[in-house]
Amino acid sequence: MSDQVSLNVDVRTDSGKKVAKRLRFRGQLPAVVYGENASPIACSVDERTLSDLLKAHGRNAIILLRAGDTNQSTIIKDIQYHPVRDEILHVDFHRIDLTRKIVVEVPLHATGSAVGVRIGEGILEQMLHDLEVECLPTEIPDHIEIDVSDLDIGDSLHVSDIVVDDDDLTIVTDTDRTVFAVAAPALVLEEEEEEEEDAELVGEEGEEEMQEPEVIERGRRRGDDEEEGDE
Repeated sequence: MSDQVSLNVDVRTDSGKKVAKRLRFRGQLPAVVYGENASPIACSVDERTLSDLLKAHGRNAIILLRAGDTNQSTIIKDIQYHPVRDEILHVDFHRIDLTRKIVVEVPLHATGSAVGVRIGEGILEQMLHDLEVECLPTEIPDHIEIDVSDLDIGDSLHVSDIVVDDDDLTIVTDTDRTVFAVAAPALVLEEEEEEEEDAELVGEEGEEEMQEPEVIERGRRRGDDEEEGDE
């Protein structure tokens, strides 16, 4: 479930690119607090403190923002990163009522070893990494585990197949979306070759950005163990 932590922020009255640049130069990040039918508040937060908080508690932590004598329960709604460097540029905090349900994204983790990978030498691909759920802020799960053990080559698992034990948690993500799939080795090899060709064309023409599913487990081909043993 979501951790609850405190974070000090400084309210600011100025804004703009120059202001943001000065803040980052001093190790501060520009941020805004909004939601719950109240006026947005521009503020700044210590970059290192926020980074440590995210590493320790994750994106869905309930954050008690302390601004002078004012305390507000919030959750991080959006983080803007530098397009090249892995640096945070801006943070959006959303005010929350701990007694009212909210919609958040929760990470999806695969458990078990798919039979199509274990026996059929297939490849397990993950198409969806987060699931949108609605629940109380204090009941947000750290992650949702999905057992992929029964997936054979050609099988896929959709959002509609996910069952959660918590009656107070509702899945919001479109039920038709595919989460995991097991592809045959030959099929995947052909797709990878096509994707490489498409990527070369895109790189030359600069028309679009390709997005591929993540391969999270690959079956071992027969003979691999023997080849390793001969080395």
